[in-house]
Amino acid sequence: MVDPRKRQTGKKQQSITSRNSASVEMWRFYLMWGVVLLCFIALIGRAFYVQIVNHDFLQNKANAKILRTESIKAMRGVIYDRHGVPLAISTPVMKVVIDPRDYFEAKKLYEDISAELIKDPTNRKLKRQLPDSNLNLDELADAVGMDRAELRKKMNERSRSRYLVLKKEVPPQQADVILKREFQGVYTEKNYKRYYPQPQPNAQIIGLTNSEGMGIEGLEMQLNTRLAGVDGEQQVIRDKRGNRVKDPEIIKEVEAGENITLSIDSRLQYIMYRELTASGVANNARSATAITVDVKTGEILAMASWPSYNPNDKNGLNNKDAMRNRGAVDSFEPGSTMKPLTVAMALESGKFTTNSVINTAPGTMRVGNHTIRDTHDYGSLTLGGIIQKSSNVGVAKIALSLPYSTLPTFYKRVGFGERSAVKFPGESAGLILPKNKWNVSEVATMAYGYSLNATVLQLADAYAMIANKGKKMPLSLYKLEELPKGEQMIDPKIADQVLLMMEAVTLPGGTARQADIPGYRVAGKTGTAHKLRADRKGYSQSDYRALFAGVAPVSDPRLAMIVVVENPKGQYYGGLVAAPVFARVMQESLRLMNVPLDKPLDAPKVQ
Repeated sequence: MVDPRKRQTGKKQQSITSRNSASVEMWRFYLMWGVVLLCFIALIGRAFYVQIVNHDFLQNKANAKILRTESIKAMRGVIYDRHGVPLAISTPVMKVVIDPRDYFEAKKLYEDISAELIKDPTNRKLKRQLPDSNLNLDELADAVGMDRAELRKKMNERSRSRYLVLKKEVPPQQADVILKREFQGVYTEKNYKRYYPQPQPNAQIIGLTNSEGMGIEGLEMQLNTRLAGVDGEQQVIRDKRGNRVKDPEIIKEVEAGENITLSIDSRLQYIMYRELTASGVANNARSATAITVDVKTGEILAMASWPSYNPNDKNGLNNKDAMRNRGAVDSFEPGSTMKPLTVAMALESGKFTTNSVINTAPGTMRVGNHTIRDTHDYGSLTLGGIIQKSSNVGVAKIALSLPYSTLPTFYKRVGFGERSAVKFPGESAGLILPKNKWNVSEVATMAYGYSLNATVLQLADAYAMIANKGKKMPLSLYKLEELPKGEQMIDPKIADQVLLMMEAVTLPGGTARQADIPGYRVAGKTGTAHKLRADRKGYSQSDYRALFAGVAPVSDPRLAMIVVVENPKGQYYGGLVAAPVFARVMQESLRLMNVPLDKPLDAPKVQ
């Protein structure tokens, strides 16, 4: 039998063991929940840190991987002539770009996976991780038209870069073909290429843009802000191959450039350039320049120079001399074309009338150390006769009969010595000597167009003023919507008197019979100026400047035109070289503008 005391003792020990086991289990339970709670708190804290405290930093890091902000190029404004004919337009082109860093990362991944597959060719998981884009740089170079070695060199030099331009101005169709070949890291950006439908006649006015679409010459440069517009911005999510994952989000709207309408008539511009080219070639000249102005409005209808250049051909921009707008930029001694203005000054002084007579015999005049000469001894001449015969002695005597300040002050008042209202880029102000130089020799030679510098624009401005009854309209290269307020520079009666005197220049006995136009009365003045020698020591006896400045029709003047031919060979007189160009351009211009005839047409000669 079992001792009852032993049985009782066993029960007591069993009770103690149960209580200890339960206590341990509870401790473990609380510990587990404590760990879970701490983990939960840690997760909440981490989530708070990631989503609240460090949100911007992490978001930017993520965006840097997949989100790109791209510029939306604004379309450059169109430049039109006065009739709406486009002279400068923009066409869409693509820029092909590669992300070198993305390319090399993909290439390394490809090489690493390929190495693993050599060890385990059956690993399908690795095969699925292989980049499926084109990693062949030689094929890429051929596709964009680059030298293979050059492309590899550029890629290696900029291996950490995210942006490398492969080719600019790619036609959209060609860019699509390149993209379809799925080259790693290659994508395109839309841009615009400037195109000039009538290049040579207009090049020196309009100028051109660079490969980035920024104006660098002419009006393209002067009006760049207005023409360029404002680029927009968009955010794009792209994959590693540069493909868009979703439609872009516009974050800044694009503003297209402003369209500009010029005063230029492209028909007259073409005619002018054609005739300047023909004259320049025929006379083996250095250059030929002309400007036509509507005398009633001040609008410049044509302004051209030969030789010119083609702004569409970026490889032919080496001749900087041909790129200059000579009509605005070049200043020179205008010679006898200043004589009508000297006569206008004389009439305004009150000391002279249209009937005043000046004795020019014996055709020479000594002033200081300088001898002034006429081509012939014309004897006594009226003011009109001085203009018709182009007497240097006559205008010199007129200028010296008045206070020396009278003539240069008059010239400055009518616009010489300062830039015209056009304010063309690089435009010259010409030169009127300062007051301390207004001595007997300078004033005498200034009377017939030496001892001062002028531009073709300034001459056109002055002759348009005379033709407009002495009222000066500010010159404009832009089509005017309303007539500007002009400034009365000389008395209308004096302007009309000088205009009639200039008409005699184109009539029998004048120096510019070749400026005559059938059916129209023409007024004008020739100029044949000796050019300064290269060493500035006196004037050349072989280099000349042939000029003709004229107005038509005399009964109701509409157009003023200046023609300048530099260094013609053979014949060099303004009446033989420049006047015929004036006649051909002016005749067609008047016809195209439907200006009525103001004199009978010559009857055809009977054979």
